[in-house]
Parts: sequence; C-alpha cells; structure tokens
Amino acid sequence: MLNAIDAMKARRSIREFESTPVSMEVIRNLVEAAGCAPSSKNTQPWKLFLIQGAALAALRADYLAAFDASTPGAPQYSYSPNPLPQSWTLRARDCGLGLFKQKGIGREDKDKRRAHDRANFEFFGAPQMFFIGTEESSYSYGTFMDCGFVFDNLMLGLAAQGLGSCPQFSAVVYPELLKKHLPGSENTLFIAGLPFGTPKADSVVNGFQPVRLAIDEWFQVVE
Repeated sequence: MLNAIDAMKARRSIREFESTPVSMEVIRNLVEAAGCAPSSKNTQPWKLFLIQGAALAALRADYLAAFDASTPGAPQYSYSPNPLPQSWTLRARDCGLGLFKQKGIGREDKDKRRAHDRANFEFFGAPQMFFIGTEESSYSYGTFMDCGFVFDNLMLGLAAQGLGSCPQFSAVVYPELLKKHLPGSENTLFIAGLPFGTPKADSVVNGFQPVRLAIDEWFQVVE
C-alpha cells in the first residue's frame, strides 16, 4: 500500500485493464474513505454509482452503438472554455500527439485514430466503473469542486492499492443512456466517469505519461 504522497505521484490515466473485477470489500472500503472528502457546510452533494457485470456490458453496447452511428453527444455541462487559452491548447496538443506516438498511430491513419476514439466509449475495457454526479437542479461551481474531492480520493485510493483508473468526461456525453442504465439517476447531473481495475500487464498505452509542468511554472510563494 502506497502512502499519500507516493499515490499522488503514481496515479496516471490507465487505458487498458485486466478483466478481473475488484472485490466489493475493497470497493466499499475505498468508497467509504473517499466519502470523508470535504464539502461546503458538510452538504455532501455527490452521488456515486458503481456499474459492473451485465449492466456495464449493456451500457457499453449502447455507448458503442451511439459512437458508431456518429450520434452527437449532449453533455449536461461544458467541460472546458472555448477557445482554450493558448498555453492550454499547446499542452493538450502535445498530450494527444504523444499518446498517438505511444500507440504507433500516424497522422494519416484515420482508421486507427477512430479506433483510438472508440476506446473511450468502450471505457477501455474496464470491468467496473464509477459515475459521479449531483442534483441536476441544484449545482454550482463549488458543487463541482466538492464532487471533485471525492473523485480524487477514489483515484488516489485506487493507485495506493496498485490499481488504476482513467477519469473520463467522454463517459458522460450521453446522459440519457446513463439514466437508462443507472436506476435512481433520473435527476442526476453526471460530472464524470471513472473506469477502474487492474492495469493490463505489458500494456503499451499504459506506459504513456504526459510531461508535467515544472513546479516553478505554476507554484508561487508570497512572503
């Protein structure tokens, strides 16, 4: 088990998983700990869903059908500003190109690029997924931050135990499909999905890690 600092450094986006699911004992302990996250006035505005087994297979099939039919996504919020600041754009481009290079996908290889995009809607073959959301009619920027604390706890808790995950906005771009497959989610605003499990051994794509900014580029001390 990694300590907190080592788990932060070990966490990365895993895009290929073994098929063996994580035990419910491990999951319940993880979720209980993640729920200790802070929230404004202890409102605890998050709602967390776990989907696995036949239910996840059915959701995955519907997502892939929507992708294959080029059905436009209809997410419930905008993830990023449009346009992105130039420095953000450059880092996003470098990350994308680096991931393609890691997977051996060339600039003109349209079939492989589409297969790369499709993997997002296959949830990278993960045996289990979390979806986090909040009340659709009652949310704010702060609510998203509170839910983010729980989400980060989940990712770090998984990393500490040698497991992996990949936070996905693409997993919530079809909210009507999520509401179809997740009972009790009718009034939920879905924020993100988190496929998780054991990272696949010897996976090429899992070896990718984008370059991080040097600490002095984003950290400032005021005295």
